[in-house]
Amino acid sequence: MMSVQRPRPWYCRDDLVDEYKSTLREDGESLPMLRALKILRAIIVNLGVIAIGLYAISRGGDPTFLGGFGLTILGAYNGVELLDYAALLQAYSEVQTDADGED
Repeated sequence: MMSVQRPRPWYCRDDLVDEYKSTLREDGESLPMLRALKILRAIIVNLGVIAIGLYAISRGGDPTFLGGFGLTILGAYNGVELLDYAALLQAYSEVQTDADGED
């Protein structure tokens, strides 16, 4: 039986969603672990960027340049993380839809 594939949102990369779908199908209980690891990774990177920026400013760096550069890096990194998280949620939704259709 062929299932109807709904179009994915434009911000979800197909290859990433498919990779997450295969991971979720292999181990259906891995969603909480994946979410926890993503949150932990984001916190560590954010704190690292902030610490490096503050250290550079305390050592005499230009606060205007370093502040703007730090915020740009934080915004770009968090945008990538958000898109990755959206792909995970899209994959989970598709796996749930497929599982409901099989029942």
